[in-house]
Amino acid sequence: MQNKLYNKLWLATVLCFVLSAAGAAEMPDRVGTIVRIQGQAVELPQGFGSRPLHLGAPVHAQGKIKTGPNARLEIGFIDGTKMTLGEWAHVDLDVNLKDNPPGGEQAAENDDSDSMSISFLAGTFRFITGLLAKANSQSVRLQTQVATIGIRGTDLFGGPLAAGMPPGEIHYGFMILEGAIEIDNPHGSVTLDSPKEGTFLPMKGHKAPTPPSVWNQQAIDEAFASIEFN
Repeated sequence: MQNKLYNKLWLATVLCFVLSAAGAAEMPDRVGTIVRIQGQAVELPQGFGSRPLHLGAPVHAQGKIKTGPNARLEIGFIDGTKMTLGEWAHVDLDVNLKDNPPGGEQAAENDDSDSMSISFLAGTFRFITGLLAKANSQSVRLQTQVATIGIRGTDLFGGPLAAGMPPGEIHYGFMILEGAIEIDNPHGSVTLDSPKEGTFLPMKGHKAPTPPSVWNQQAIDEAFASIEFN
């Protein structure tokens, strides 16, 4: 009799543990969708393993995105923000956006709780701001391995490029396509506010950004080629 009672208590304990674990492993909120993909890419939502991405797949609030060789990936966030990644990209997401209302793909413009923090750890990218940045640019934080990016309603490119460097060497570039951005690190800052104006930094980020100047065609072509879909 006593053994049966212990067995029931043990089963109840195990069941409570399983239910608790299942609750703790709830998937983070959806904040965007894969709208274009070329090659292979994966998402690692916070607390979950790697998930292959495909056209129409959801992108979640917290986690990592990685792309493979010759890959391209475009994410449409629910506030209208667009992010395109080139090959071998690695991005960390910490995004809080209210899910899209019925019939729409745009989050509320005046919700102070919404925020977007993205760290670009590897690869090239293009970033076009949406309604969140329009309502409050301070709610969008972009970080790279060499500098932070302050935005003001922006379409920008960033990432490693070989243009202008000796053979076998690269540096990190930022180019503004529309709007304005401030590139800042502990050694200095510059503002880019004219189309195709850019700046460069060493890959280790140990110097100030170079003075703003319109990029030459070689740098522009290399930048666009790194994020263009076949």
